[in-house]
Amino acid sequence: MQISLEQILSVLMGKVEALEAALDDLRLRNNIILRLVKNSGELDREMIQEAVKEELEVSKKAGLIEDNKETLSTIDSLTDSIYKWLTGDVEDIKAKMDEYRKKMEEVMKEQESKVIDVAPPDFVKKLEPKEPKKNGGIIL
Repeated sequence: MQISLEQILSVLMGKVEALEAALDDLRLRNNIILRLVKNSGELDREMIQEAVKEELEVSKKAGLIEDNKETLSTIDSLTDSIYKWLTGDVEDIKAKMDEYRKKMEEVMKEQESKVIDVAPPDFVKKLEPKEPKKNGGIIL
């Protein structure tokens, strides 16, 4: 069975779109639940920082991240990011989304500049078999 490149890309794009929809749904549900917890008054900046520390420690022990000297700055930046997100700091969220979009556009431009040549399906049939030389060609 022969499948064209267009069919493969179509299937892959469908899967990516389904994953994107599922991710958006999970993000929305997660945002709602965390805002409920935040609004209950039981969540503050220190609790977030402790949770970040615990998660980084678990990740280190599991070998998912390396132990480095920048752990404290990572804890602070993650804590700030999560706290601003929970408190609804819209300006910070917009700025980070704009930065993310710019990075994605740069990556897309780099990818567009790279050309991928794909051979047609009957390319192999068009190749002529090489014939051995008349005075030998067989190596013993």
